Amino acid sequence: MLKQLHLLRDVSALALIAVTLRLWFAASDFPAVPFFSFLTDVPRLVDRMLSGLIVTSLLIDSVVTALRIFRRCDSVTLIQLGRTCDLVFVLSALTLILLNQHCLQPWMYHFLILTPLLSIDARRLDLASDLDHSEKGHCPSFDASGFSRRAIIWLTASIYMWSAWWKLDASFLHSHGPKLVSAICEATGLSTHFWSDDTWMIAAALLPVGELLVGVALLFRRSRAYGLAASLAMHLLLMVAVGPWGLDHEAGVLLWNGYFIMQNVILFVAECRSGARSGQPSNELMVGSSPARWFSRGTLQLDVLVVLAGTILFPVTRSAGYCDAWPAWAVYASSPARILVQVRHDNVERLPETMQQYVERRRTNDGWSWLRIDLWSLTATGTPIYPEDRFQLAVACSVVSESGMDDQVRIIHEGESDRWTGERDLTDLVSEAEVSKLAKQFWLNTIPR
Repeated sequence: MLKQLHLLRDVSALALIAVTLRLWFAASDFPAVPFFSFLTDVPRLVDRMLSGLIVTSLLIDSVVTALRIFRRCDSVTLIQLGRTCDLVFVLSALTLILLNQHCLQPWMYHFLILTPLLSIDARRLDLASDLDHSEKGHCPSFDASGFSRRAIIWLTASIYMWSAWWKLDASFLHSHGPKLVSAICEATGLSTHFWSDDTWMIAAALLPVGELLVGVALLFRRSRAYGLAASLAMHLLLMVAVGPWGLDHEAGVLLWNGYFIMQNVILFVAECRSGARSGQPSNELMVGSSPARWFSRGTLQLDVLVVLAGTILFPVTRSAGYCDAWPAWAVYASSPARILVQVRHDNVERLPETMQQYVERRRTNDGWSWLRIDLWSLTATGTPIYPEDRFQLAVACSVVSESGMDDQVRIIHEGESDRWTGERDLTDLVSEAEVSKLAKQFWLNTIPR
């Protein structure tokens, strides 16, 4: 089961990198914003080299894993080569993310967290290996595959529940939620012509509520079959909503949802078979039969638990400003703070030609037009813009710098929306001093490379 999931991760990561190639290989004019200011002088050539290492490690690892699956070749050499590839993948991806916040895509973060969960060696997870010979007879071997499976299920359930939590707010119910519902209804032929405003809100609320229930259902054996069926339906509906039949979003969204469908089928088919063999009670929580054994001295499971617990609990800190939206699994959430950019009508031609296509006239004729930096990101990198005002401020400042139009570009900061009302605090940054004041409020870097 772990080998199949490992191969699925490799192939999915390669496919997602392929459809967002310009982001990883710095093949666009979209700004790269490092997490720390001391990295702003690193040349973009380094990004290409790191991306090359990522792709190479994934390709080699996929071949190694395929050999282990289809030829049943579990030699020490192949196992060590696979571990080396995993290490290169993790170190290269983390370094690239430090150099460009935009590379912290939710699927890349997901695959990085999955790597230690998928790389557990059963021989090193035998609890008896660290005990005296006199104690070995009293301690059964540890089920490494079962341990890893439970850890991945906990991670998957936490992704669903956190994603649902960040969408349960007024902003989502009035913006992204109705758009997704409308796309699903149109693609499936369901008429919404006579829906009232309350009906739209209820339908939008059903999306995160259903996602939350799926996450909870996956934790228990008794409800797991229902959770599996619901998760497959949920991802299929989302693919309908954002695919070419609906909102026609980028291919990466479809691929990541496809990954979840295949992962969940592999995970829970294996879990059902394991449960049938072990005869464990159907209402057992997914933490395993003996959690205390996970903390045995000298074994890998404690390290994995630390990574898992940190990942699951990290989103708690988002409200305090220590966790970004995507690492908190706030995918398709409408609440994050954002930056809007406006350019004077009569100075649009002073923008670089590649940027002029993203100018959008406002309905109010006040002399200003929108510069859609979100569309710029989608077109230039194939990915949504990183949903942090810190990052978007750096992009806006790069526009001002590249165009040389300090007094012809207006930057607007919209604070995070209120959970209950959806209202935001708006601030016009009309001077360099005001931009610098906002930049100093962030812990991390706001200067592009």
